[in-house]
Amino acid sequence: MRKSKVKKENPPARLLGTMSLLVLVLVLVFAALALGIYTLVEQLVRLNDKDYTLLWPILILVVSAILGVVLAIVIFRLYLEPLSRLMQATRAVAAGDYSVRVELRGTGGEMADYIRSFNKMAEELGSVELLRSDFVNTFSHEFKTPLISIRGFAKLLQSKDLTEEQRQTYTDTIVRQSERLASMSTHILELTQFENTEIVSGKTTYSLDEQLRRCIRQQERGWLQKGLTVEGDLDPVDYYGNEELVEHIWSNLISNAIRFTPTGGQITVVLRKEQGRITVSVSDTGIGMDQETQRHIFDKFYRGSPYPDSRGNGLGLSIVRRAVELCGGQVQVFSRPGKGSTFTVTLHGQEEQ
Repeated sequence: MRKSKVKKENPPARLLGTMSLLVLVLVLVFAALALGIYTLVEQLVRLNDKDYTLLWPILILVVSAILGVVLAIVIFRLYLEPLSRLMQATRAVAAGDYSVRVELRGTGGEMADYIRSFNKMAEELGSVELLRSDFVNTFSHEFKTPLISIRGFAKLLQSKDLTEEQRQTYTDTIVRQSERLASMSTHILELTQFENTEIVSGKTTYSLDEQLRRCIRQQERGWLQKGLTVEGDLDPVDYYGNEELVEHIWSNLISNAIRFTPTGGQITVVLRKEQGRITVSVSDTGIGMDQETQRHIFDKFYRGSPYPDSRGNGLGLSIVRRAVELCGGQVQVFSRPGKGSTFTVTLHGQEEQ
């Protein structure tokens, strides 16, 4: 694979050149003022009341001094003062204050572009920090809940007055909550790995329909226990991609369908390839979702369904969305309460490279 050369961006050369020119102008202005004042004082000492020949040089010197002061003020307002505000805001962001913004206040040209870029950067950093904070808070809550449950039932098991039925119920609860913690830990690691991935490697050409059949068989125990019917309508399709990454998509979608489909329901998996576009849909006759739930269904830790099966952790569909994005595809959901849901993944047929 050829490595593309990344063009390094030079520092803002125009801004540096402008500031250097301004500094030079200020130095020349103050040097001229110093020289003029020295000359003025020297000539005033020699000036007699009848000699007016020096009035014109003095007048020119005074006007030059005024113009120099005005120029310095303009330079300060246009460049130095906005630059000072930008530096102060940069220090605030470095200290963790992402709410700071730099006002333009009449600033134009290149400096205004830098200020707008800074404000946009601060806004994006603030959004990232908010997401991070929400994720940490939700993550802590999601881990704390099963841990409290495990601790509580473990203490109850220490009692000697329990019936065998109670002891079995408490043990089953501990096992179920432990499995929930293990599943959540696995999903967190997977999601973190996917979110830190930008370029997918390890691509091969493999049978997508056979992969889907394998994912269905792997979860056979789950759908048989609930008395579900699983049907596959799979066209033979070869796909070029990372097989392990894509398998996460199907495993999570099928698992989600099993979880939210009542006993006796049906799950249908369909695979098609038309005009170079691959579509996989996983449909169920489950409880369905309202519009509000559909808007947030791919958010981390979101569980909008009132369905009593609480083994989910709200991460599976977040993993699906990120994995599909890494494959360059899209995922959509269509659902109606009480009528079931259909998740459709669209992938682009890729040529082996």
